[in-house]
Amino acid sequence: MEHELTIMGLDIGGANTDCCICQINGNNMKLLTSKKQYLPMWQKKDNLADCLNNFKEDYHIDVVVATTTAELSDGYESKKEGILDITRKIIDVFDDAIVKFVTFNGLKDYEYVINNPMEMAAANWIATSHLISKIKDNCIFMDMGTTTTDIIPIKNQKESATGHSDLERLCSGELVYTGMLRTNVAAITHEIPVNDKVATVSSELFATTADVHMILGNITRDEYTCSTSDNNDKSLTSCKRRLARVVCADLDMLNDDEIMDIARYVEDRQISHVEDGLKKVCQANDLNDVVITNYAHADICRKAASNLKLNITSLNDYLKEDSLNVCPTLGCVQMYVDEHLGDITLLRLQNK
Repeated sequence: MEHELTIMGLDIGGANTDCCICQINGNNMKLLTSKKQYLPMWQKKDNLADCLNNFKEDYHIDVVVATTTAELSDGYESKKEGILDITRKIIDVFDDAIVKFVTFNGLKDYEYVINNPMEMAAANWIATSHLISKIKDNCIFMDMGTTTTDIIPIKNQKESATGHSDLERLCSGELVYTGMLRTNVAAITHEIPVNDKVATVSSELFATTADVHMILGNITRDEYTCSTSDNNDKSLTSCKRRLARVVCADLDMLNDDEIMDIARYVEDRQISHVEDGLKKVCQANDLNDVVITNYAHADICRKAASNLKLNITSLNDYLKEDSLNVCPTLGCVQMYVDEHLGDITLLRLQNK
């Protein structure tokens, strides 16, 4: 049977809304575009419809498959309220398309979700793990995004997470609340070596991991997509100034080498946090193979897996670089294709 469809995958996060648009022609699937827009839902949830309209403006979309974690943001009093608001906006924008939502029970329509909203809450990793299962039948998938890190066990091509809610996954190590951009440095470490002494850190939001990774060269200025903690610019000098404030210092008190040492220490502590979660998941599932992806070039997940001497496969070998940062959206599309269209994939599987 010949298929001609344009499918959009959506991942609506608390800080970023991502999409991919794929075209199906016969037994071939092509990624037309992928997009990421910074949209802090705790401030601008009413702008979501405009964002979605911008995503679709150049294409006729036949099918939309969506997932979300934005229901956890401060813009909503409860997760249920968030799910109902977000899904309603999606339905309104894509009123001429087939719309499906990723839940812990597979793809469901809008009516199912409004009656079972918590089955959709923070389920974007379900889509991602579905995509990764095409690469390895048994593995742990590690994905560090801007805000959090997913550590997902996959067995016999199925996700086998201990829990589904964020709370359950935080307890199991399958969710580590640390990311490349938005994590408060004070949440990573309570003390930092400075010269020959150890300084306890201030508990203010003076700097984030975006500043750390900018200083270390792990992200570019264009990849610094979140807002800064002081609402100042994203220059390297401003990043250094913000990081110095974490130990109540400034650039008159600390030189470039000392700032770099602080950044390296914070990165090492972040790797350690991810490693702790990974170790829990490895021990609980008896898995030694990991498939990893990282935001930009920090290689936090790779370093954590390497410290535990695990077998590492990179998602970079299977996807084009411009789609690596929107993996859940690709997983959304893959779930629909597998359910309705057959054996077609965006992944390059020659290495399997």
